[in-house]
Amino acid sequence: MRKTMVKRLVYYSPADGSYCYGGTEYDAHLTDENILGGIHEVGKTEWINGNLWLMRDGEYIYRLSVETFPQYTKSRLDLFLDAIRRI
Repeated sequence: MRKTMVKRLVYYSPADGSYCYGGTEYDAHLTDENILGGIHEVGKTEWINGNLWLMRDGEYIYRLSVETFPQYTKSRLDLFLDAIRRI
């Protein structure tokens, strides 16, 4: 197995203290500011004290941040051995 690092958005809800992870994966070489700046939309999100907040009806719903996660993919050798096992 080959380990690659990916980044995902993390939504934090201060109302109930829960975390939710986004489904879009970003390259680990991008900075957190580049990823957050790419999803920033005027009127929907707002920068407050270095944090990006998602707004709805004038209230702050989620604080957005970025975290790095490992992702495991099969190497060519693993795919080859799987093909042999199926024979």
